[in-house]
Amino acid sequence: MEAWEIDAREQIRHLVASYNALGDRGQFEELLTLFAPDATMDIGDGQTYDGTNDIRSIFTTTRDSLANESRSEVPRYLQHHAAAPTITIEGPEEALGQSYFTVMTDAGVDHWGRYQDKFRPIQGHWLFASRRVLVDGTTPGGWADQRLRAATAEDTSTRISPPERLLAEADIRQLVARYALATDRRDLDALVALFVPEVRVGGGLSGRVALREDLTRQLAAIGVTILHVGTHQIDFENPDNATGYVYCRAEVQDGRRWIHQSIRYDDQYQRINGIWLFVKRSHRLFYGAEVGVNPLGLSTANWPNNHDGWGTLPAEDETWQDFQAMHGDAEDSA
Repeated sequence: MEAWEIDAREQIRHLVASYNALGDRGQFEELLTLFAPDATMDIGDGQTYDGTNDIRSIFTTTRDSLANESRSEVPRYLQHHAAAPTITIEGPEEALGQSYFTVMTDAGVDHWGRYQDKFRPIQGHWLFASRRVLVDGTTPGGWADQRLRAATAEDTSTRISPPERLLAEADIRQLVARYALATDRRDLDALVALFVPEVRVGGGLSGRVALREDLTRQLAAIGVTILHVGTHQIDFENPDNATGYVYCRAEVQDGRRWIHQSIRYDDQYQRINGIWLFVKRSHRLFYGAEVGVNPLGLSTANWPNNHDGWGTLPAEDETWQDFQAMHGDAEDSA
């Protein structure tokens, strides 16, 4: 490890500790010097605060709201206890960090969560380039819990609590994973069930029956598919509606050719009766290109004896067999 990296790590640890110490003492002007002038901050309230003037409002708004609350409801003190951050040095001009935090009041543990940070040096001093605050939980009836409930009560149609967000994100990621698996297995029943009942298909058609016919037409035109799901960004409009961008690396049998594709899916999701479903899924292509070695000509792999060669999927999946029996071309099928 080079000397500059050791210095960077020590500066970043001191930076993270200083944020909590200055904030708990109400020294907001000193705290703002820890941020780059164009830094951003996200505290999970549905907006991004850009620049130190905008970030200042996070702390002053909290201070002013405390001053207006009943003294019996205001904690005597706040103490932010942060674990030592994990630090990833990307290079001399950028570093990433994550740390856990617990907030204590005179009543005990109040709430807890994670900081996700980006840092960069300005004139030799490492500063926050961005900070994201994720609240993972609150003590029922505590100060943060009451504030969260009050804020949610103001507009229940658009706000989503941090625990609800975590559960929803996990469900939506499972939805996307199920889409990939059902597609590769040609399990049309499972695939269409991932969409809202009134899904629009195009050409003035809608509904799962029309969707099944459209997917059958598309998938019958190709052979084996292997969808590798990657980066997934999820944004919530309200507790029951969200949008997403999903990156996907696809391998596709096109006749006797083997194609690699880089795809982005632009999604709309909706929660119906507690279940997240696709409202819309748009396939956006970066590129598709034939690979250098075509796997369709490979001999049987007999894995794990051989690491190269053609394997047993998807042919051993019953849903694939059923689909191929009805729509496949024996000459082009792998």
